[in-house]
Amino acid sequence: MNPSHNFSPKRCAAVFGAAAVVTMLFVGCGKKMDNASITGGNSTSAAVTGLSPPRDSEAENAGQLAARKLNAYTSAYNKLIGTFGLTETRKDYFEKNIIKSKSADDLSVSDGWVEGALDELKKGRDLHASSLAALDTSADALIAPLNSLVTRLKGLRVYYDSKAYKDDNLARGRAEDTPLRANFDASIAAMRAFNAALDVEQKKSNIELLARLKATGNMLGYNTKLALGQSEELVNLFGDGDFKTAEKFVQGDTLVKELEKTLTAQREQYSAAKAKGSAPDYGHESTASNLVSLVGAYRAMKQSRQGNDYHDMVKAYNEAVSSANGIN
Repeated sequence: MNPSHNFSPKRCAAVFGAAAVVTMLFVGCGKKMDNASITGGNSTSAAVTGLSPPRDSEAENAGQLAARKLNAYTSAYNKLIGTFGLTETRKDYFEKNIIKSKSADDLSVSDGWVEGALDELKKGRDLHASSLAALDTSADALIAPLNSLVTRLKGLRVYYDSKAYKDDNLARGRAEDTPLRANFDASIAAMRAFNAALDVEQKKSNIELLARLKATGNMLGYNTKLALGQSEELVNLFGDGDFKTAEKFVQGDTLVKELEKTLTAQREQYSAAKAKGSAPDYGHESTASNLVSLVGAYRAMKQSRQGNDYHDMVKAYNEAVSSANGIN
């Protein structure tokens, strides 16, 4: 299986405390975000714009620091799986097939935006939040191969851009091909492990936030957040690229039923708030509208069994996240 596949879509730094947009890859499937799974407890997660109730200053300071760290890690991960990130850069290099190339060919090697993602990862690592120690360990394991990869790619970019490979008959390029491929694969493996650890912390953050929203009576915010979590789980279900297995669509139909129930409640609460003249943020309505489009894309995919419809699901999810991030 190609290591460039099977990644969660980007995560939404504001609404999910982490997480949001791009090709394939979401939070892994796990505990459902339903009423039974929402528990109380002290929070160390992000204060979500427009959705999070106030907290005491000590808890807020600890929560804000943890949120900043989680968001920085999420942003770095998003860059790694996004445009010109690690997955695309790896794919681009592997397709060049340097071993079979000739010095007469017009060759180039891109280092993409991997270094920018690495820098952001390091910034997150530099923030001290004891509650995220396990995530820091995974970040360290990712930073190490990425450091090596960036150094190697930057050197090879000069080698190829300057056409030095024409002078040495591609000797250096061929010599570095195997270690570079290994470095790419090590980075991909470390990114997978980091994503798994990130998922754990995001789920904690989501559950804690939902508990706070419900406890303070912010049911519009609660159901907007819950619908996003349910939608994410639906998209994750097909994040491995398998659009053929019938059993998956049985699970998908169950998730859609839960999601549509949440969206119905969310729309009722939004309409009730408008009727009372409280002017709820339009982001709630926009988020729900995008999630309805996601459900439509799911049903189209159920019929077609095609990846294009899955990508429409991802797009709708990302647009919903963007709308939710704008809620004041």
